[in-house]
Amino acid sequence: MPDEKATEPHISNYAPDELVTKAMNAGRGFSGAVHVYTRDEASSKFDYFVRLFEHILSGLKWLLPIEPGSVYFAFVGGGVPFRAARVERDAFVILADPRAINYAMILTSRLQVLGPMARRFKTESVEPTKDYSGMYLLDIAKDLIFHEELVRESTEVNGITTNVFVSLLCYVVCHEYAHIAHGHLDFRLSDDFREFTATQQNRELTARALELDADASAVTSTFALFEHLFLVDIKPRIPAELVEELTAQYRLQYLLGITLAHIYLDSLAVDHVPKYHPMTYVRFVGFQMVLLKVGESQGIDSDFVEEARKLVADTFVHLSGDVSNLHHPIAANFLVQEGEGELVGEYNELGFYSAAAQLEDEGRRWARLYPILAKFLRGGRLAPPYADPL
Repeated sequence: MPDEKATEPHISNYAPDELVTKAMNAGRGFSGAVHVYTRDEASSKFDYFVRLFEHILSGLKWLLPIEPGSVYFAFVGGGVPFRAARVERDAFVILADPRAINYAMILTSRLQVLGPMARRFKTESVEPTKDYSGMYLLDIAKDLIFHEELVRESTEVNGITTNVFVSLLCYVVCHEYAHIAHGHLDFRLSDDFREFTATQQNRELTARALELDADASAVTSTFALFEHLFLVDIKPRIPAELVEELTAQYRLQYLLGITLAHIYLDSLAVDHVPKYHPMTYVRFVGFQMVLLKVGESQGIDSDFVEEARKLVADTFVHLSGDVSNLHHPIAANFLVQEGEGELVGEYNELGFYSAAAQLEDEGRRWARLYPILAKFLRGGRLAPPYADPL
């Protein structure tokens, strides 16, 4: 895990010590952690990650300012990977476990030196010493994430970009920030929330609708931040003859990060049949639908969205041997029977739209939540309802 001594820049978004103390005193049920680090503690142990979080949150505050209220971040030990919390009426903290951040860096670094991804980005290929033939996608991902000794060599390979890792982390942070900006935390602490908790089924459906709203905001925010960075800081430095090639490569890299975020969060999840979150592939389909609309509105080629998914799938196929081995819908969302043989996995539009249909109940619940959440909105804008309320 990076352990560099800070020389720059000034850290202004880390939670003040008094908020850290309040988060600690509120107990593990509030913070989801055993310990909450002060800024000095975090900077001394995880300086690279502190500066990276500072950069992301500064960009988010510029893009999506909150009014009223202040948003900070803090690192935790032995806790939930990522969580947004309201510490005071108008003071919020995004809590993150640096181990989880490190896992994201490991996964994105390792995949970039394997087979199809190494060829696409022209990085030095470093094939694993372990045989992953026949293994499921999530089992491979967990192996890469939790066994750093298997991937140490990949961090020293020429050509690896941090764009994929930073995009993944940015998407996760944007998701938590959206819970704050869109008033989700305030809503949960209000009398209005009781209307949606009469039954367990009601509570679960409401939670899933809120998660999808945070996902949609995270997609648009990550897209906007990376496009702004590219247009302002990167594109002006690219020689004219390389603009088209490097623009395509840059966009593919940050879309890979968002795509891998779904697999990464799936790998960290304790319950793979969640009640309070939509299934991973349903969330992934929602992400793609939002991104396609955003890209279309900005005149950006939508083929990058599918190219990112396929590149991730092909890289895991490279390890496992066949897409049917992976048993993950981001790689193969439909099963077909070839003759009298076994069922074979493939990725097609029917599987995509079947998953999209599963968003119907959450869409109807969103229509009911929309006018209530509008009262708690602190920043950005809520997606307009598109279905009859449920």
